[in-house]
Amino acid sequence: MSGIAFNESLILEFDKPMTDREVLSAMTDYLCEKGIVKDTYKQAILEREQSFPTGLKTGGINVAIPHADICHVNEAAICVAVLKTPAPFRAMDEPDNDVPVSLVIMLALTEAHGHIEMLQRIVKLIQNQEDVKHIVEAGQPDTIHKIIKQYLLEDEN
Repeated sequence: MSGIAFNESLILEFDKPMTDREVLSAMTDYLCEKGIVKDTYKQAILEREQSFPTGLKTGGINVAIPHADICHVNEAAICVAVLKTPAPFRAMDEPDNDVPVSLVIMLALTEAHGHIEMLQRIVKLIQNQEDVKHIVEAGQPDTIHKIIKQYLLEDEN
């Protein structure tokens, strides 16, 4: 999983209430502006979210893990959004129900097999709700980056 961009500039914080589509649109627009994803990425993310919701109930702070096919990505990256007001995402396991999500980890990967490995790493992070709480409450991109990097890019220290 080498060569994945993840730095403080890829950590976004949203203070105002937003829908899941607004969050995903803002994140994908940002990635597109940076040249990380193609202009087709936004539509791909929104369509995939409609068919395969990514909201995860964690028993604590809920997370969403949106991603799209590698053909929409120019450069592998991880973009994180911290939502001060949770956004309703449809639940991955119960698509008819919404999950109030406070942390969105968007994957823009260039290797087809990379999603599975990265999802396994994200699950480790989510299972440590103390660290997820620190991420959501940190308010500082450097702190958020440090916590997330130890899980998602553990082989690239």
